[in-house]
Amino acid sequence: MKKGIGILAGLAAAAGLFLLALGAWFRSSQASVAVIGGADGPTSIFVAAKINGAALTGAGLAVLAVGLAAGIALAAVRRKRKKGSR
Repeated sequence: MKKGIGILAGLAAAAGLFLLALGAWFRSSQASVAVIGGADGPTSIFVAAKINGAALTGAGLAVLAVGLAAGIALAAVRRKRKKGSR
């Protein structure tokens, strides 16, 4: 159990460093995205600046990394529960 927690902590630290590097790299090309609307009218998306492809790729990689880490953690928890129920 302690080994698994250590691995998850290492993955979280690596993801944090990756996101920190992305933030420093794309600091000059910041943009704002907001959702405007509500239940009574149409919803639209407002973009305050043009988002370049590199920033979109970086955001996609960050989302992919978080999803991968969550999937690994979920698989570890399910495996642990399955071993405990035998």
